[in-house]
Amino acid sequence: MKNGLILFIAFLLLGTQACQNSKHYTKLAQKQDAAGLNKEASESYYIALWKKRANIEAQIGMKKTGQTVLNGMLSEFNQKSSFGNKKEAVYAFMSAKEYLAKIKGVGVELQIPEFYLSDYEKVKKSYLTELYEQGTKLLEENNFTDAETNFNEIGRLDPNFKDAGDLKDIAYLEPIYQKALTEFEAKHYRAAYNGFVKVEERKLGYKESASLKMSCLEKGKYTIALMPFSNGTNMQGSDTKATAYILNALTQINDPFLQVIDRENLNNILAEQRIQMSGIFSESNAVEIGKISGAKALITGTVLNHTVQNGQIRKVTRNGFESYQVKKVNAEGKTFYDTEYKPVQFDEYYNSSESNVSIQYKMTSIETASLIKNDIFTEKNKDEVIYAVYGGNANNLFPASGNVVNTNSRDRNALKEMLNARRNVRDGNDIANDLYIEIAKKIADNVKTQMQTLVP
Repeated sequence: MKNGLILFIAFLLLGTQACQNSKHYTKLAQKQDAAGLNKEASESYYIALWKKRANIEAQIGMKKTGQTVLNGMLSEFNQKSSFGNKKEAVYAFMSAKEYLAKIKGVGVELQIPEFYLSDYEKVKKSYLTELYEQGTKLLEENNFTDAETNFNEIGRLDPNFKDAGDLKDIAYLEPIYQKALTEFEAKHYRAAYNGFVKVEERKLGYKESASLKMSCLEKGKYTIALMPFSNGTNMQGSDTKATAYILNALTQINDPFLQVIDRENLNNILAEQRIQMSGIFSESNAVEIGKISGAKALITGTVLNHTVQNGQIRKVTRNGFESYQVKKVNAEGKTFYDTEYKPVQFDEYYNSSESNVSIQYKMTSIETASLIKNDIFTEKNKDEVIYAVYGGNANNLFPASGNVVNTNSRDRNALKEMLNARRNVRDGNDIANDLYIEIAKKIADNVKTQMQTLVP
């Protein structure tokens, strides 16, 4: 009940404050109005009504002063229209309409005489016609930037005026289309493709953009043959693993011009042409195979290093203390419990595993017989676990400092973390798989970068 009364009083005070604020702005507006400051008075009345719509004095003042301000804006429109300043007249009337809507937003209706509306439509139509004619002329002169500006303004004033919307699209699209055509003729197929895509995103079916976009893909297609990697390690299957992960990474590259051929596809192509090749791929026959497959570049490589080390669990027995409660009686005969500590032992375990992988890869141009890229990527990682095991009440376990209990909160929290820590170390082969994936991604990123130069 008491809380409810407090809330009621709070709301009452807030309401009173809002009312006072509204009255304050009303009195201010009345003073401004008396001094002939119509615009200022209008704004003060507006604030008063925004704070309290039911303020009758503010409504009356807003109606009178607001109409005076609106009439002044309409007179400005009429003056500019009479002097032939069509653009200024149009925007002056639009400002008047915006003011009308603003005042309506606080519940006061102002009026624009019908003849002003009629005059505005005539001036606006004449101004739009001028903009349209200027825009079409600018298009004929290939001044697309200024033409687009004209048609954009028409769209803001009247979105349905003649075919200004279509002409605005042309003003925007034509320079992009022409530039894309120039790039296409210069055999810069990627730049041309991006231009035609931009055109299609704005307007489907614009001129020959769709067919030219497809021509870019056909003419700019860059096929890379991924040859099986060699194994320079003692770890069986490293070459197969490297090739598989790299193929997967290459196929994830988002490049419409890149086509990757792997060993299976190479074998199919060779079989179709009834060419028998040895099952062993090497750099000596790779170029020949690449030419047969229609590839423009080859990716070859060698797994230089693949080491895995799985450690052995090491255990160390450490001293600690376990707390317990002892019932005691004080000098006044009252019972209380005291904390004491007994020496105990717990086991601390450590284990680790690690892996190291190093791969060399080469990207060679079949067209020029030159080396595009030659790089070595090395990745290594290690996993380790440190945990503790205690057979007693782990919640009461404390570390030892020499032969005494260590109650330091930081040291005890560290011990708790060890008691709850992960106990299984990752297998070194799993770590190695992650390293192959990381290296494959780096090779794919490298290829993606090269593609920007190979297909400009």
